[in-house]
Amino acid sequence: MDTICTNQGWQELEQIVLDCQPNRLLIGACHPYLFIRKLREIARKIALDPAYIDFIDVMTGVFHENPDKQNENNLTGQNITGIINAGAAALKQAQYQPLSKIPVYPRVLVIGGGIAGMTAAISIAEQGYEVALIEKTDQLGGNLNWLKHTIDGLSCKTLLDETIVKIQKQPLIRIFLNSQIISCTGYAPRFKSIIEDEEKQPVTFEHGATILATGGNEAKTQSFNYCSRESIVTQKELEIKLADESIDPKKLNSIVMILCVDSRQEPRNYCSKVCCPTALKQALFIKKQNPEADIYFLYRDMMTCGFTETFFTQARKDNILFISYELDNPPQVEDVDGKVVVHAFEPILGRPIQISADLVVLATGITPEFPDSLASMLEIMPDMDRFFQEADPKWRPLDAIKEGIFACGIICSPCAIDESIASAQAAAQRALNLISKPVLTSSKIVALVRHSLCSLCQRCIDTCPYGARMLNPDETKVLVNETMCQGCGSCAAICPNNASVLQGYSGQQMMGAIDAVFEDLQN
Repeated sequence: MDTICTNQGWQELEQIVLDCQPNRLLIGACHPYLFIRKLREIARKIALDPAYIDFIDVMTGVFHENPDKQNENNLTGQNITGIINAGAAALKQAQYQPLSKIPVYPRVLVIGGGIAGMTAAISIAEQGYEVALIEKTDQLGGNLNWLKHTIDGLSCKTLLDETIVKIQKQPLIRIFLNSQIISCTGYAPRFKSIIEDEEKQPVTFEHGATILATGGNEAKTQSFNYCSRESIVTQKELEIKLADESIDPKKLNSIVMILCVDSRQEPRNYCSKVCCPTALKQALFIKKQNPEADIYFLYRDMMTCGFTETFFTQARKDNILFISYELDNPPQVEDVDGKVVVHAFEPILGRPIQISADLVVLATGITPEFPDSLASMLEIMPDMDRFFQEADPKWRPLDAIKEGIFACGIICSPCAIDESIASAQAAAQRALNLISKPVLTSSKIVALVRHSLCSLCQRCIDTCPYGARMLNPDETKVLVNETMCQGCGSCAAICPNNASVLQGYSGQQMMGAIDAVFEDLQN
């Protein structure tokens, strides 16, 4: 039907289905995934199992041997016929398989008590679900405990106090300070974690989802003679010293801020994103307190994303100087007669320069707080930079490969406070989607094991990226956890005996589809 995407076309299809009461239903349409919910409604009306319903995309272009003849928008009539015949042949061989239904633990475990973890906990508790919030230190807040204000001038302490008040007033949130996770077993939506509380006593918490919000810290460095003098500090140290007034901006005549310290090069070859805005924030603050101070930025690239570009412009208007440097010719910081002197190459002048500095500020970037022990317990792996490894950067940026585990905040990637809050709210929504149902139904496309053909070589267990397969030593069988299986087919591809098969893609279905395509080509 070429009008199925309209209300009138869909009503016509419903009437045809209700009149014919088919035992198989194949629909060819543009963007068929838009109709999944409506198809389920039709299936309920005629009592037809979803296993016997399929849809195919008849609008996506195909590649031709001659690129000049390729039509990127529509398939030819012959191609559509072949695709429909293949889909019909596969659907003809479809077999009903009962779907597993597992009761859900309607609770969430949040690991990390920073702004991301607290926001996620509040978002979930406000929907009526119990949350356990785990913090390894003696206070909530994470990096907000030392950050004083944002680049926009907003108070971090006010945000922290307001958030903690919400946490304390929420009866569904159980706070565990000075605590840690010592064990996490099970799978979505039935995890069981053991929490070692402040008194070193084990507390068992059963939950349907886990949110990882362990955050990150300022990266450590030994570069540029750091620690040799009190006048060489990191951005975090400057933030704290400006707040407690141990550094007085009015007494500073010359400040040098060096960006990308040990960053964007191995072994920390990524941009921390927040360093440039933080340097701008601190420079503008000092400039406001002491307009006569000379401030120099030694940078590789200024990363001022979004509206922070405004502050970059303001800094230049305030006569803050920006001097770029190359990775193979970085600045040098030396102690000359009791004074800190910074040597650099000025690319516009085309010659070396030296700056006598009262204060040198190092932007060292962020490293994630993701211990190996925690990753091992959750059965997930960090990425190459030790951040959270998402299931898909575009479609599932907050999901782990293992079902039921989500992440938010700095553990995902370096981000500002507002971005941490946004990702926490998104992770909370993902968790709520899982725990808000009384039972979790497995997918209709899952792997099966034909035990009579299985030689117990266990290749499929090692291959499964989701940890959905295990060896039962009592029954000497390879079992599949249907709620964890994502239907990727890796086990079926590696099995030497064809003992692992993918429901919905059986050999009969695939061979039937291939035969239908060849028959269409011959005709």
